[in-house]
Amino acid sequence: MSDIIDYSNSQFEFIDLKIGEATAHIIAAASIVEELEGDLPEVRETVRRYVDAWISYLVPIEYLPGMAEVIGSKINKKITQIFPDLTEDELAETLELTIDMKKSLDNNEIPSFYKEFEVRVEKVLRSLGIDLNDVKAFLNVDLHKRLVRLVSILAIAIGISAVWDPKWIVGYQ
Repeated sequence: MSDIIDYSNSQFEFIDLKIGEATAHIIAAASIVEELEGDLPEVRETVRRYVDAWISYLVPIEYLPGMAEVIGSKINKKITQIFPDLTEDELAETLELTIDMKKSLDNNEIPSFYKEFEVRVEKVLRSLGIDLNDVKAFLNVDLHKRLVRLVSILAIAIGISAVWDPKWIVGYQ
């Protein structure tokens, strides 16, 4: 016997969350869980899965040799630790704007919101410990290529910060 669940008469309205928004909400929830319960493997895995899903909306990304090493060497906190520096809504808007930017760039268009995108990316990167000067070698190109690379740098930074572990720093020293 199977049960049928009928939501047609439900009082709930289902919100069509976008992946960037959903990812930001999961990261924010995970940050609260980490504060209360510590670093839990299942929470870390959930964050990683959502970040991976968000990144999947951006592929293919342009990667240059050494990009991950430079970005990874500058990150000094996990993605769940950025909320003193920006809000959950700011992160959600940035992640969604990044997807929109990538779509435009893939169509060889530079959207009118590109300056807002640059400011938002810089804020997220700074919250993770990355100054744009740290990655300027990758950004000394024309506007279209710079925006393409900013999408890549943000995706790589968020990807690394989703699995980042402070014990790695000890291993480098």
